[in-house]
Amino acid sequence: MMIYRLKRIQKYQLSRVLLAVFLLIILVVGILPDYITGKWSWKNIPQITNLKYLRKIREDGLTISDLPTISHKKILIANHKWLAQIVKNDTKAVVFFLLTPNGPKDKPQVEWMDISGLYRWNTDSQKRVKFTLKIIENSNETTDLEKQDSYIEARFFRGWTTEQTYAVMQWYAWPGGGSPEPGDWFWADRLAMLSKKRVPWVAVSIMFPIEPLEEIDPYLPQLISIGKKIQASLTTAAFK
Repeated sequence: MMIYRLKRIQKYQLSRVLLAVFLLIILVVGILPDYITGKWSWKNIPQITNLKYLRKIREDGLTISDLPTISHKKILIANHKWLAQIVKNDTKAVVFFLLTPNGPKDKPQVEWMDISGLYRWNTDSQKRVKFTLKIIENSNETTDLEKQDSYIEARFFRGWTTEQTYAVMQWYAWPGGGSPEPGDWFWADRLAMLSKKRVPWVAVSIMFPIEPLEEIDPYLPQLISIGKKIQASLTTAAFK
């Protein structure tokens, strides 16, 4: 049994080493031509082609299928310009916040601290949840064309103040996926830069009001449904 476990550990460590070597080779292959020519891609960062669409969302709000907008406005939190939008989900008013980059040098960092500082809440029941989004786009013909699936991982937890308790879901959305970890976007963006492209992103934080200190697991399907609709709207409105 001990030998079997050691072999499993060795295989796991070997796979991690091979992955690290693979990423290093990709980065070296991407950097070496710029080094030889003296044109550093790190200094001449490619533009985010979707930037105007991202800024428009912050100004006009996000139109979401089956979630009518009650109100939206720009707010400043810790020197970051967020969009705060309230939508109607059945009979419940749900608020979500979106943060978009202002320029090509902006990147996901610790935006979740902005929301925590705004609400000054206590948190618990933290876990990671995953969901998949299938985007369907109508073609010029009568058939439907299925685009690339989006695979999203998000933070899911309970946050409460003296006034209200929330089931909270947060992630960084980008074309084809999303994650609560800035590092996941970083590697996706670096790989895109090898082709002189960028990966646009939007920080998403959904606050779903529930009864005081109520369990959040029963609300996960509703949060995932809302999350899919927000990711779908971002895909069609901003990640063109």
